[in-house]
Amino acid sequence: MLYEAVFWRATVNKPTFEEGLAYPEISKALADWGERDGDTAVVATINSIPVGASWYRFWTDDNFIIGYIDEATPILVIGVHCDYRHQGIGKQMIEWLTDHASKHAVQEISLSVSKDNYAINLYKQQGFQEYADKGDAFTMVRKI
Repeated sequence: MLYEAVFWRATVNKPTFEEGLAYPEISKALADWGERDGDTAVVATINSIPVGASWYRFWTDDNFIIGYIDEATPILVIGVHCDYRHQGIGKQMIEWLTDHASKHAVQEISLSVSKDNYAINLYKQQGFQEYADKGDAFTMVRKI
């Protein structure tokens, strides 16, 4: 689902699945998943088939990905398979993650979104606000 999140645009120049996940920033996002305190994920399924996933992870000042604000703010990543978008799956996953975060003393969650990504509307509906303009993307934050 990380591949779906990063390569969401329909384009003929999209890398293969293996090539895309080998990009340094992408492989970094999943490195040692589940071994760090606070790694939290949810997977959406339909008839036992995974159709989406979302997660958040804490980063440090010395080790972070795009969307980073500070060590107390985890970064949310979300991906829904293109065949299942616009069906409320992303909304449900964000709601689950923010509810889980609230029960674990997380004060806010950040994310990065391209300015031309239609999912920006979903993030705004879910309470995320623009925090920093990064040129072609926004870092957005939601208070919990």
